[in-house]
Amino acid sequence: MPVRAYVFIKALRGNAAAVAKGLARIKNVKSARIVSGRYDVVALVEAETIEEIGNIVLKRVQRVRGVQSTETAFITE
Repeated sequence: MPVRAYVFIKALRGNAAAVAKGLARIKNVKSARIVSGRYDVVALVEAETIEEIGNIVLKRVQRVRGVQSTETAFITE
């Protein structure tokens, strides 16, 4: 059963749309949506293990141009 997590992303000012578009190109990102509130973009990430999601966030998501910070919440249901 795959592991899923929401990644909450703060983007640099004026970069939310570019960040969402860049995230959508990452294989394990199932969706990336611009949102209002504390964060600018929320992405749904799916992988086989928690460790794999960690690597995706560190090595792919955080390297998307315009990403300022991330917070990951694993889905428990």
